[in-house]
Amino acid sequence: MKIRTLKGKVKIKKLRRISWNPTEAEKVGYPHFMLKEIYEQPRVIEETIRGRISEERGKIYLEEEIGLKKEELKRIDRIIIIACGTSWHAGLVGEYLLEEYCRIPVEVEYASEFRYRNPIIDQKTLIMAISQSGETADILGAVKEIRKKGARVISICNVMGSSLTQLSDGVIYIPEVSVPLTPILSVVPLQLLAYYIAIKR
Repeated sequence: MKIRTLKGKVKIKKLRRISWNPTEAEKVGYPHFMLKEIYEQPRVIEETIRGRISEERGKIYLEEEIGLKKEELKRIDRIIIIACGTSWHAGLVGEYLLEEYCRIPVEVEYASEFRYRNPIIDQKTLIMAISQSGETADILGAVKEIRKKGARVISICNVMGSSLTQLSDGVIYIPEVSVPLTPILSVVPLQLLAYYIAIKR
């Protein structure tokens, strides 16, 4: 690299290596994002709920995010949660919550296996896809096949404009960066969805 003045004269500068980077600053002293996000869970749960629940009126506001009207939610007779890795474990908790409050049969599937099957899906089936990045190949492959069969898709993701969000009818965003998703942050939107669907039904 050569540095020149506006008149074209070459200037010799001493090179310095800077170890700081914006990513390190975002970690605010934690060695990695996973640990940071574990400690930040109480605040992030509060942020996830804020604006979606009215304490005064006892209402949950999700209609604009999930893209499904009350009449469509009433027609649902089956829910399938597709995910991979730690998101799949969050889906297992979601299965319990949705069946408990909505009284709808729920299945939790590994996206990597689900995409190669020929599942029985119709317009009364609701798919919930969980992906931190929104770019998990197995989930995207499964959702593309699902869309061909006419089912509605709600995704839980943290990347706006990701491939998954573009394939979904609705999205509930979660604020998380680390790849090994801390499952609690997927469970909170699933719990909100369970309450919301139960109320609408």
